[in-house]
Amino acid sequence: MEYEDIVSRVADSMGLSKKLVDRTYKAYWKAVKEYITTLPLKQDLSDEEFLQLRPNVNIPSIGKLYVTLDRYKTIKKKHFEIEELKNKKYGITY
Repeated sequence: MEYEDIVSRVADSMGLSKKLVDRTYKAYWKAVKEYITTLPLKQDLSDEEFLQLRPNVNIPSIGKLYVTLDRYKTIKKKHFEIEELKNKKYGITY
């Protein structure tokens, strides 16, 4: 089933317009995206700073989108290693 079909079925079953259902659905996901992108996860956070964040979003019927402290540290370490390799390849020094 495609997105337009789902929107039509929901709109018909709820007695709402297709446009309202579509805009509501997109606004929900836009709010989730904005919340996630406002988190300062690209910064080099200490353990205490990370633990004070709320880096998770619970989406009913789907589950929780989250990042743990261990996962954050692993990704930051890999990112740093990749940047070092790029800098060595292109001769960039700081």
